Amino acid sequence: MDLAKAFTYIIEDERWTSKLLIALIVTFFSFLFIPIFFLIGYSVAITRNVKAGVEKPLPEWDDWGKLFMDGLYIFLAQLVYTLPFWLLMCVATIVTVAAGNAPTNAQDFATAALGTTWLIISCLGFLFAIALFFISPAIIVQYVLTDEFGACFRFGDVLGIARQSIGDIMMVFLATFGAGLAVSVVTGVLAFIPCVGWILAFVISMAVGPYLTAVTGHLYGQIAAKFSGKSPKFVG
Repeated sequence: MDLAKAFTYIIEDERWTSKLLIALIVTFFSFLFIPIFFLIGYSVAITRNVKAGVEKPLPEWDDWGKLFMDGLYIFLAQLVYTLPFWLLMCVATIVTVAAGNAPTNAQDFATAALGTTWLIISCLGFLFAIALFFISPAIIVQYVLTDEFGACFRFGDVLGIARQSIGDIMMVFLATFGAGLAVSVVTGVLAFIPCVGWILAFVISMAVGPYLTAVTGHLYGQIAAKFSGKSPKFVG
């Protein structure tokens, strides 16, 4: 994977400032929840462009309907994959309620059963969280490769992508985590500078989200390109 390209390709687009400014505005209103779908969709559009080998993969904000539907599909698909977790939580809740209503002479047994249940569920939940960490990017790659919402639920294909991309997905995480950590350090230093420093820290904090969204989209696109049998001419 070309990490350097993922972090620098944005400025190769002559309209990168206006495109990221729109992403920044959408991010600002993400507390309304609906704009989140547009951000996810924009990241998917970047992934799709990189997979296709588009020379300047930063897309325009012109097809809002497509961006919304792409984001909605990815959100719903990833939500479906979290259903086992919610099932575990339902089991834990039922056991907790049952233990609370247990007769006095059975409290010791109920407490032991409750503790064992939560221990098992915690272990399963931890393992499931690790699996979902790799599955979530695979869902995006699968969707970009097929352009079909239903393809996100071809579990064998999705798991196959996740299994074959473990190293790449870890690289994406480490790269974006490291970048986010570096930004946190910078904004922390700026926070000690009154007025100007505070303003700069706020602007950087707001901009880092859309920027890392673009970086992640590019890296996922590189993964998708490997599975499509195409190698983007601008990668490597």
